[in-house]
Amino acid sequence: MIFDLDLDRVRNRPGIKWERHGNDVLSAWVADMDVEVPHFITEAVVARIESGGLGYGFYDQPIPVLEAFKHRMKNAFDWEIQTDDVLRVHDVIQGLEWTIRTLTPAGSGIVVQTPVYPPFYSTIEASGRRWVANPLTATEDGWALDFDHLERVAADPEVSTLLLCHPHNPCGLVMTAEDLATIVDIAERYDLLVISDEIHCDLVYAPHRHVPVASVSELASQRTVTITAATKTFNMAGLRMAFVHTASERYGPPLSDISTRMIGGINGLGQVATVAGWEHGDEWISELVAGLDHNRHLLADLLSEHLPGVIYRLPQATYLSWLDCRNLELGDDPAEIFLSRSQVALNSGLDFGSEGVGHVRLNFATSPELLTMIVERMAAVL
Repeated sequence: MIFDLDLDRVRNRPGIKWERHGNDVLSAWVADMDVEVPHFITEAVVARIESGGLGYGFYDQPIPVLEAFKHRMKNAFDWEIQTDDVLRVHDVIQGLEWTIRTLTPAGSGIVVQTPVYPPFYSTIEASGRRWVANPLTATEDGWALDFDHLERVAADPEVSTLLLCHPHNPCGLVMTAEDLATIVDIAERYDLLVISDEIHCDLVYAPHRHVPVASVSELASQRTVTITAATKTFNMAGLRMAFVHTASERYGPPLSDISTRMIGGINGLGQVATVAGWEHGDEWISELVAGLDHNRHLLADLLSEHLPGVIYRLPQATYLSWLDCRNLELGDDPAEIFLSRSQVALNSGLDFGSEGVGHVRLNFATSPELLTMIVERMAAVL
């Protein structure tokens, strides 16, 4: 079972998640899962190493990882793409910054649905652009887009881009095909680029389903740059492999002009692992999502029992929960209190924008036993 974990092994695992704070702290912050890397990934990587194949990659067509990407998008999301429209990059944020710098005017506004993944803010700012908030709306069923507000900010002539986190991190919102069609319509009316980070695309809970933005229509295809990877799905972020896709006649040529020396050679083991994941991982992904589905409901039960003041809206996707702790009266940054008093490491809501005051992000991709320990420790603060 994927979530039948050895707690000592998890807590002593190398990597930033467990090493930053020490193994006496229960870590539920950075978006690494506690599950083991699937055996078919490990076997493929080990076989490549044991073969001595750590030299230069093979660049003649067809490139296996691009073929795997093409087949995965078709089989999982009914999205037809061409490999000529795909760039390989090291990670999603590298692809995001390159896209922003290449396709948007310096100083222009880039709209994001807040609260949002912190590197969105820093990447936009580092690129010499400015981010424009389009806050999500809390509802009884979770989260929703505020289209009236989006229309108003998109109409600003200094705004150039709509940047989507789809599915959304940290709120777990899954945008429907109708939502995406409305976004694309707004982009068309105001001549905006749409950039869609879809790295969490495999981690969606029924009855919701992931729809790639670019697959919605031909208009969407011409407006959209998609950035994604298999690394989140298979818990292998350190292997550094991601994709930038656009079929746009307007945006494709300038993106494809990037010098390969600017990107650098793409990690060979990351490509081997990605191919193995998409060729052999369907059953494993199903088991993973089932376990995460159990954990997101378990978290609701644990919070109801131990921290009933916390407001938690069940995410529709991802293994990340956005917790409103303001009723606990722990100040603007409850993550600091949970770490210092309870030895539980969570992401500070302050890093996700102004809506993050009094909030934390909790990563529930761990064993039910460890998730229970985390919430019980958090409750000890009170």
